[in-house]
Amino acid sequence: MTAARIRSKITLLLFIALFLNIALWASSRFMYAAWAGVPPVPSPRGAMAMTLGDSEFAFRSGALTLQGLGDGGGRVTPLKDYDFDRLGHWFWLLNALNPASEHVPLIAAYYFGVVHDPEQVSVLVDYLTAVGQNPAGEKWRWLVQAAFLARHRMKDMDRALDIAYTLSRMKPLDAPLPIWAKEFPAFILIDTGERETARAIMENILLTEKDIPPQEVNFMTGWLYDELDVPQEEINLLLEKRKGL
Repeated sequence: MTAARIRSKITLLLFIALFLNIALWASSRFMYAAWAGVPPVPSPRGAMAMTLGDSEFAFRSGALTLQGLGDGGGRVTPLKDYDFDRLGHWFWLLNALNPASEHVPLIAAYYFGVVHDPEQVSVLVDYLTAVGQNPAGEKWRWLVQAAFLARHRMKDMDRALDIAYTLSRMKPLDAPLPIWAKEFPAFILIDTGERETARAIMENILLTEKDIPPQEVNFMTGWLYDELDVPQEEINLLLEKRKGL
């Protein structure tokens, strides 16, 4: 076979390969991999088996997987398209693997918490309310986020108020609950029209809590005056009684 015939056959093969490549591109250029959605949730034992019994490795792997869901192939899936019921089961799995970590509550509150569908938000509120009742560290702060989501995203004032009362009764192991957390129900009650109850909570704190910083006392009395229209004379009387603590 001459060199010219070899070159012509190679050229033909190259043109055929080019044609097939163009045909494949033309037929598949609008095809994309479909997102499979939130993956099934393994059992705690199954999750540990995948990491050879290392619970912390299983937790970190699962948390990073959860954080990166829906991001791939140059596209981002809107959070509203997630299966939040299944997502909630992931939260509980990871909490069982590492109940001390703040990672999953953080992404639940500040990342997944941007959704507005009340049913989806309810999954987050349930999780954050349960996690926030852990007395260790400052887990109680997740109750604040749960109350915020219930109040402003779910528009469920009763649920928000119930969470606020739970927060105000918390007794953390490591440090006292801040005064503002004890005042929290009053801030929600005023929006429900229960002004007298809100006033009673604030005045009770003023008359029973000894170690309140002066600036916090100023805030509380200012709030009574500005938000509840309590007369200055009555506020002065409260402050006089407080001096006896």
